[in-house]
Amino acid sequence: MKKKSESRGHGFSGGLFLKIAAVVVPGVLLVSASTLGVALHTTRMGYVDTMSRSSQQILSTVKTNMESVNDKIINVELTVNGSEAFSRYFQSQGELPDTYNQVYIMQKELKTVLPMTFYDVAVVGENGRVFVSNGSSLSLTAERFLSSAAVKEARQQPNRILYCFVSHGITKGSASAASFMAIKALTHQGAQKPFGFACVVLSQGDLQAFFGKLGNTTNNLLLMDQSGNVVSSVGKIPAGGHNSQLAVTLRQMQSQGKASLYANVLGKRTLILQVNIPRWNLHLVSLFDYTKAAREFESGIYIFLVCFLVTAAVLIAVFYFISEITRPISRLAAAMEDTAKQGLPKEVNTTGGGRETRQLSKAFNVMVGNLNGYVHRLLGLEEEKRRMEIHALQMQINPHFIYNTLISIKWLIWQDEPQKAVEGIDTFTQLLRGVLSNSNQVISVAEEVQNLENYIFLQKIRFGEKIQTNVSYSSASAQCCLPKVLLQPLLENAFFHAFTGRTEGVVSAFIDRHGDHLICEIIDDGVGMTQAAADALLTSEPGENGHSIGIWNVNARILLLYGKPYGVKIFSEPGHGTLVRVTLPVISQSSEKREPEKI
Repeated sequence: MKKKSESRGHGFSGGLFLKIAAVVVPGVLLVSASTLGVALHTTRMGYVDTMSRSSQQILSTVKTNMESVNDKIINVELTVNGSEAFSRYFQSQGELPDTYNQVYIMQKELKTVLPMTFYDVAVVGENGRVFVSNGSSLSLTAERFLSSAAVKEARQQPNRILYCFVSHGITKGSASAASFMAIKALTHQGAQKPFGFACVVLSQGDLQAFFGKLGNTTNNLLLMDQSGNVVSSVGKIPAGGHNSQLAVTLRQMQSQGKASLYANVLGKRTLILQVNIPRWNLHLVSLFDYTKAAREFESGIYIFLVCFLVTAAVLIAVFYFISEITRPISRLAAAMEDTAKQGLPKEVNTTGGGRETRQLSKAFNVMVGNLNGYVHRLLGLEEEKRRMEIHALQMQINPHFIYNTLISIKWLIWQDEPQKAVEGIDTFTQLLRGVLSNSNQVISVAEEVQNLENYIFLQKIRFGEKIQTNVSYSSASAQCCLPKVLLQPLLENAFFHAFTGRTEGVVSAFIDRHGDHLICEIIDDGVGMTQAAADALLTSEPGENGHSIGIWNVNARILLLYGKPYGVKIFSEPGHGTLVRVTLPVISQSSEKREPEKI
């Protein structure tokens, strides 16, 4: 009980501790949460600002790369337009005798201005001839190409290089996706009618090479023309798609001279950064998802972890100091509560605390010591009283049993049968020796059966063979013990009361073990009784209603020794006999020398 009180004291169960903690802990948590919130907000905003500046620099880098490529495209277009080989090949009609030689010359002239890894260059003449660099070919017929909208616009502006978006590239390498094309009409100096069209085709792979690895999960980069067509992208908006709302927003930003603007894009609040590339007639756009960027802000984890550790350390220190103050009082209160519910502890250890707490503990321990001494004296008196009650019941059975036996022997003498009387006295002596001389409170099942058989012998001297008997026990019960003189009163009760008005009958005794219970049954086929009368034998004390002392006495002894659910139960029906069942705990022979356990 002392350990339990200390445990509850260490568990901070005191109301004083809870009251102090209820004030201090929420304050600490509130300060920590406020500090964490301000730190995270400030750091995240700084992170978002840094990322937006980085996006602006990325746009500037991409624009520079595209403008440098634009110079190469112009060089290629002008070379093709001024080449005699291209002019002759795309203006002549019919087969040229030196076609292969002309193609070779055209390839050689292009190599002088093309880098090793350059885009597809496609030239289509009005005469239907086609030339494509990089070993590629045209993905559509020359007639279809010459009737396209891009060619029509190039005819109207023969002296300009036009940049246009096409949903599918015109070369084999770019036909699978949307692409971008620089087209110029090929004309002689002073002539207005073109003889062909030179195109530099940029596939999606070529366009995305401008971005490289500059995009990320929070920064979506894309190229968009004035009509809202997505020429190329790195992010969630697919290339080849159309977003007229974003195109309107970009035109407004361009007209107002704004480089950045917050707007809703794809249902999210987004920071839009844009740079105009006039030579290409494109908008280079960065869609910065600052909400996602704030969520992905990795430093927030470290800030949270630091705040958490600091808060945990402060709370541990607070709990420790509060517990040092309140633990002695809590332990003392827990001991008082346990005293009211479970009995008195030996003492209460209230190490620590103030002088007042130590004084209370000292006074409580003195009171507990006095009460413990008084209780122990009471327990000793109760134990002695219990022993005396059991002994009185035992003594109550012995005279009753001796009285009935002596009547049987007297009956033999009266019948002038001295030899049987002598045998009866010898058997009676053995029975008394087993019952009275044995100092043990419990005996083995075998000894109890021997006592029953001696008693049956005495009764058969009087009743003869009119009443048949059968006593047996199972091997499982052979190692068990039971209180002595327990079953003999029940057997005696069957002999003297079960066969009233009848001349013969059968009495059986069975002993068996069922789990943790030892079951003893006395069964007769006598006249029986009502169940109410059978129950009254256990509830009415001896002397009431003329009932026998034996059954009540046996049941009272069992209840005193072992308590419930052990005891005697009687089952009977008029004309069908009676069954008396005794339920006992299993007591092994190793504990035979000891008294039964106290309740």
